[in-house]
Amino acid sequence: MYTIKQVSGLTGVSEAVLRAWESRYGIVEPSRSEGRYRLYSDEQVAVLREMAALVGAGVPASRAAATLLAEVRDPGAAVSAFPGWRGMVEAAARLDVVALDAAIAAAAPVEGFEAFADVWLPDGLRELGEAWASGELGVAAEHFASAALMRTIAGAFEAAGPPTTPGKVLVGLPPGARHELMLFAFAACLRRLGADVVYLGADVPAAEWERAAREHRARAAVVGVTSVQKPSDGAQEVVSRLAGIAPPVSVWAGGSRRAEVEGAESLPDAPSEAAKVLHRALVAGRT
Repeated sequence: MYTIKQVSGLTGVSEAVLRAWESRYGIVEPSRSEGRYRLYSDEQVAVLREMAALVGAGVPASRAAATLLAEVRDPGAAVSAFPGWRGMVEAAARLDVVALDAAIAAAAPVEGFEAFADVWLPDGLRELGEAWASGELGVAAEHFASAALMRTIAGAFEAAGPPTTPGKVLVGLPPGARHELMLFAFAACLRRLGADVVYLGADVPAAEWERAAREHRARAAVVGVTSVQKPSDGAQEVVSRLAGIAPPVSVWAGGSRRAEVEGAESLPDAPSEAAKVLHRALVAGRT
């Protein structure tokens, strides 16, 4: 448990503002010590960090609080309560880079990248897809928005500190696969945990996977398997090639069809959770 002074130091928010957020918006309800001092849990500190990041990105405090409270009540409702994705679609339709970057920045504060990757990004991609399917966005506008999201994820990837976990981890898509935003978000989450991530990108030939693993003596490799791709279309070949390398490379698969890939361990759907699973294996020496 943390005192309000400690929480202020952890979040960069003054004690007065923390009290105001509590009384005005009910963003958290700290417990009380015997002396009636506020005590905050780890979960509450995380919420306050998210609140601080949203406000710092220019989101009004009332709107930021509504977004976070909606997520607490129903994680799926948080996206609909947050206006950033509608602004993203509208900005993409106008090819307005300033408005587009602002809309994404409001949804992806630096301190909240993991929440962005797990909740806002997949729902935002669905909204982009629906806007494209309905004709609201053309191909150019959809690609324009995707490029902006790639820049946001790249920023989080590059901002991560130096690796603290030994052994390179290759992350990429097999030949024929091109939808890389969710996989890149996973790579950023993993790098933020301290892993030495080498992001290969999309549509990587199986032979190039093998060459990269051999030349860089990779400790692990993560192959993304998308919903529109059959594992036999490339992912299985990548896994089979990596299986023949010495010293052995631990091979993992992520994506909606990961369970169909033989010879690879499956990772969870959420990018940050998948990153934690792999990082724990790296730290424990199981990979």
